[in-house]
Amino acid sequence: MNKSLVNRQVKRYVEANPKLKGIMGLYREIFSVQRKLSQEIPDQLPHIEGAQVSYRIEKDRLLIEADELKVDLSILKRMMRELGKALEEKGEGSLEGMSGFLAEELDDDDKLRGLVDAFLAHEDEELSRRMEGYSLDPALLYMLLHISLAPLYWKMAGTLARKADLGQVPRGTCPVCGDLPVMGFLRPEEGLRVLECSLCGTRWGFPRIMCPFCNNADHNTLKYIFADDDDSRRVYLCDKCKKYVKVSTPTSEKDEEFVIPLEDLATAHLDLAAEEKGYQRGCRTALS
Repeated sequence: MNKSLVNRQVKRYVEANPKLKGIMGLYREIFSVQRKLSQEIPDQLPHIEGAQVSYRIEKDRLLIEADELKVDLSILKRMMRELGKALEEKGEGSLEGMSGFLAEELDDDDKLRGLVDAFLAHEDEELSRRMEGYSLDPALLYMLLHISLAPLYWKMAGTLARKADLGQVPRGTCPVCGDLPVMGFLRPEEGLRVLECSLCGTRWGFPRIMCPFCNNADHNTLKYIFADDDDSRRVYLCDKCKKYVKVSTPTSEKDEEFVIPLEDLATAHLDLAAEEKGYQRGCRTALS
């Protein structure tokens, strides 16, 4: 995904629905900062090759495990500062505490390292405990950390994903980094459901009759809803874990032309519909 593609698709979404101009402009700004600063991140050569890639997929191991991503705190702090300022300038609503966090709290390297380590290891309880040590709202801090770490994963994930067979992987978390899917799409030609990781952007095929958040495959407790005027965008609901994932069917774009984070923002009305029925978003953050 490149800047020109994002700009082109933002324009298309806004032309179709002018009310999206603000949120689409925010995503474009975030992506611009991510792409710019990602050029400063050293390329990390694949740490596993050939049969090791297949072996990890077969054994349900991540292709990037917690201790295999090297995070340069100086680059991360710069990423967080620029993205935090973009959220302040372009975001809607109050971002109380952001200025103080960026100016003061972010300089504590030991504290930040502990936060990053908990995030990378998917230790949710430890991450929540460490976020409470900051003045910034935990949900906002999580989103800022998430979008700031994403470019570091991009450097490794793309190469590894191309080496792996991800056409049909029966796991709801990303086989590359272990994060949750932001949403998915159906390939019109064969009907394959493809999920996209909210963190590293990896795409993998996932069974259509299965919840990605609890692996429930009982069709009696799985269903979907859609807006009255558009059944190409659906919300798949699971009555077992009460979570949902949105899935769209592109009409004509090639897979690489379909920008999932933008589609996620354009389908916020479906999030509201699912939440009104008592279901929760499976992925923790938007603006991935």
